[in-house]
Amino acid sequence: MKVYLVPVSLTVSMMSPAMLATQHSTTQSLLPRQSAVLQLHDHSRTLEQLLQQPVDRQVLTQLEELSYQLEGDLLALGGAWVRVAEPLESLHQAIELGDPDAVQRHARVYLEALSGWRA
Repeated sequence: MKVYLVPVSLTVSMMSPAMLATQHSTTQSLLPRQSAVLQLHDHSRTLEQLLQQPVDRQVLTQLEELSYQLEGDLLALGGAWVRVAEPLESLHQAIELGDPDAVQRHARVYLEALSGWRA
């Protein structure tokens, strides 16, 4: 009986580090994606809050920085982000032009695209 236990215990002990490494790498790969999703939602909430105020020069500056943060969030998510990337780019261009009406319009389109998209 002991003859069988030795090979089994060696096999189990050799598998354990491999199993742990696989679980660890899977967890590590999920963490950046989850973090990007959370940041994307937080930054989008900030966008909604900024849109509640009149869009003046100071808000445009904040929106410009925020649009870059949103872009980074989307890039961290990979290929599935294309659906909301175009509305975000339109928003960024409206911010650069300094057109408050276009900023409001493109921000709403972006937020609508985001609400229909799941990361």
